[in-house]
Amino acid sequence: MNRNSFILFLVFSFLSLCNTSCLSIAKDVKSWIEVSDIEDVRGKYHFLTEDQIKIYLPDTFKKYSRAGYEKLLDSLASKKNYELEIKRLEFLRNMEGNFHIFFDEETRSTYTINTMPYMPMHKGDAQYILGMISMNNDKISRTTDLEFTKITAKYSANACTQIFKAIHKIENKKKQLTSFNSSYIVSANSKTIYIQLLTGFDVNFDPFLQKMIL
Repeated sequence: MNRNSFILFLVFSFLSLCNTSCLSIAKDVKSWIEVSDIEDVRGKYHFLTEDQIKIYLPDTFKKYSRAGYEKLLDSLASKKNYELEIKRLEFLRNMEGNFHIFFDEETRSTYTINTMPYMPMHKGDAQYILGMISMNNDKISRTTDLEFTKITAKYSANACTQIFKAIHKIENKKKQLTSFNSSYIVSANSKTIYIQLLTGFDVNFDPFLQKMIL
């Protein structure tokens, strides 16, 4: 996959997320939500064998197979929301590389990670992706009950690692629902990963990301 195709695929996956992230509506407050420092993080590692990657998640997250997650989702979501979420996951599964799903039943938070062919992420790439997301959000807001607010967007890099982070708040005014999506692209150690975290609350997930081992 060349750089242009890679960036466009990431853009479309962000847009897909923005269209469906309002599905995450649980608002229970749990201890992992309040973590703000890597020294306070409590959780456990999950080893992604195919990619030799260790991710660190709160204890309440469990890994699900595709069939297992779809069965769980069917018991929690309306028919329309179920179909929207299945469509989003299908898009992510079609990305080159491996795809993994983790779910926290207590807060109904969904964590997905795509492990992809290595592609360095430059500042210009991050700016392009963010610009496309903003344009799409504005377009959706004009034709739906959804309102998007950018909480943060940040690009950082050193000699070994590049990280792009974007967090958006999505409000459905008609249904009075609020959700948040946190998206990360990390390139390091000849690996690139794409993480999406969907929650019903604002959370600083950076301390968990910092404990990940690529």
